[in-house]
Parts: sequence; structure tokens; C-alpha cells
Amino acid sequence: MVVEIFSKKIYSFVIVKKGNIILKKKEVEIKSILETIDELQDKLYGSSMGVNILDKATALLCVYAKIAGVYSPCSTKKALAVLIQAGIPGQTDEIIIPEIGNRHENFDFEEVVSYIDSPDYAYEVLKEKIQKK
Repeated sequence: MVVEIFSKKIYSFVIVKKGNIILKKKEVEIKSILETIDELQDKLYGSSMGVNILDKATALLCVYAKIAGVYSPCSTKKALAVLIQAGIPGQTDEIIIPEIGNRHENFDFEEVVSYIDSPDYAYEVLKEKIQKK
């Protein structure tokens, strides 16, 4: 269902659970993902997420929130590695390399979590970074 929603190119962030859309946004950034985690908490467990660009920071937050599956049109190798290590199915159309690809706000956060492997620690670090902005 997430892939079908993204094929229409209307939303850049979607959460689906048991066939129902529980959240959809036209714009997404790390801040909105953190707010979604804080707002929905346990409701995210077992849901599927679609996000326009999947970087390592977002993947770590998916693991933290216990997301069951992720789709993204564009993903980094580091993000896919995080999902694989956590046993979360991930699907992407294109693997991008942020160092040489188009600059995007999320790539700054990929740098922030580059040496972090713990989803819990990544959540804390990203939350702190957002609050300082």
C-alpha cells in the first residue's frame, strides 16, 4: 500500500498500519519523524513507513520506533544496512550516495549518526540536535 501511495507523488512521509493510513505528510524532515515517534509511540509498532529519502538517521529512527517495513524511492547504502541488521524489510528504487548526490537536509543528519549504531542513542542525539536548531 505504501508503494502505491508514493507512486502518486503527493506525499513524502506516510505511515500505514493494517491497511489504514495513520499519518501522511507532504513534507518530511528529521524533526517531523521525531515528532511522529513522540506523538504516536506504540501505535507505530508493526506499521509500515514510506519516506521520500531514507538515510541512516531515518533508518535508525525506524528501528527505534519498531517499524515493520520501509519503502523509499531513494535510500543510502548505510540506511539499508541498518534495516538489514535490524531484520526490517526495506524496499527502494534507487540507492544514492549523499557525498556526491544532491544535497538534502537529511544528509547533514546522516553525518551526525555516522558512527552511531544504537537506535536509542541515535534518537537521543537527533532529538538534542533538533532542539538546538
